[in-house]
Amino acid sequence: MPADPDAVLALLRDPNVDSQQVSEATGASREEAARAARIVMGIARARADEALSLPAPLAAAVARAAFGAGRADLLATLAAHPSRDVAKEAKRGLHLLKARGVAVPEPPRPAPPLVPTPAAEPDLPCYASAIDGQGERAVWISRSVPGKGVELGQAVLSDVLGLLELQIGLLGRKEFRAFGRDIAEKGRAMGVGEIDREAAKSLVAAARRLNESSGRRVPEGADTWLARLGPAAPPEDPAARFPALPEEEERAAVEASARLHELPMLRGWLADEDALRALAGKLDEIAVSPLYVDDRQRAEQAARSVAVAVEGYFDGPRRRRLAGRLFAVAAHLEGVGDPANARLAAATARAIAADVPPSRIPFARLLVEKAFPPPGPEPDPAPAVPGPGGSVPLILSPR
Repeated sequence: MPADPDAVLALLRDPNVDSQQVSEATGASREEAARAARIVMGIARARADEALSLPAPLAAAVARAAFGAGRADLLATLAAHPSRDVAKEAKRGLHLLKARGVAVPEPPRPAPPLVPTPAAEPDLPCYASAIDGQGERAVWISRSVPGKGVELGQAVLSDVLGLLELQIGLLGRKEFRAFGRDIAEKGRAMGVGEIDREAAKSLVAAARRLNESSGRRVPEGADTWLARLGPAAPPEDPAARFPALPEEEERAAVEASARLHELPMLRGWLADEDALRALAGKLDEIAVSPLYVDDRQRAEQAARSVAVAVEGYFDGPRRRRLAGRLFAVAAHLEGVGDPANARLAAATARAIAADVPPSRIPFARLLVEKAFPPPGPEPDPAPAVPGPGGSVPLILSPR
């Protein structure tokens, strides 16, 4: 193992260390580093099979955490890890627990395979964009087709309407690798990142079920494509991944929530167009009304109108939708190695879901306010951030 288990454990526990730093310290992927951090933070209820599949440096750190938590069952499972160093670390922890009088299970002794099995072909990567302010996101799912190459499907999903669009194409493996590099580079503004295959399937299958209630037409070939991908479990509730912070930290996170609008993936988030159009009409009336004697009175009345619009906008259904979208953003940020902003997004989602007045949630206020900035110097134009259903095409044509 190239890294000391205690040092790796300290990195996994540090909220200021992201998965990229852990990846660089251990040689593991960012996804594995993020998964190990979740196991360590929930060590009291961590599943043994999840820890067993971790790479050696991360598994050894989890073994240290399991020893500290008295998880003899987890240590017994890790004693069968393929890495001798991890197995040794787990057996050491079991021995120390036993010396303290803790009942420990016997480490399992896996029987060697009777015949060598060929190495399975590694799963091809799948990708997803962050959800946008209208509840839409893009998901790319790849599937190996023996003798032909890689089938790649791009699905555009809505958390209101369901499966909106689907493009499917067949790429050679070299082309698919080029696609992966291209989407990683061009997709940063959309917050595109790798996603677990089963999670990707779950998102698409859940969106397809929404078509039944929304009445949105299902894209041609979608059901056949989903059948080829195989069964999908219900998607994880992202809110369950983010328990409330201690009271002071929770309040500070909500107060700092305006910073979320600075993230490229959230800069385009605004209130619904109909609400903004109604407010724009009201502000136009104020601008020409003879009831106000000077610009100061007009500005004060305009500010009051914006505040009233903010309070009126957040009814029950909009709160539920916005909270759900922010929890999805939090999960995405955590997955791409940005735990600090993930905590901000989750805290903001909890505040919105808990009916905290929007006047006390800077992120919520800005959904309306940033559409009507006060007079001043013209800001530099922000780069265009295409939505998942919009102008960034899949590097394929519909089949």
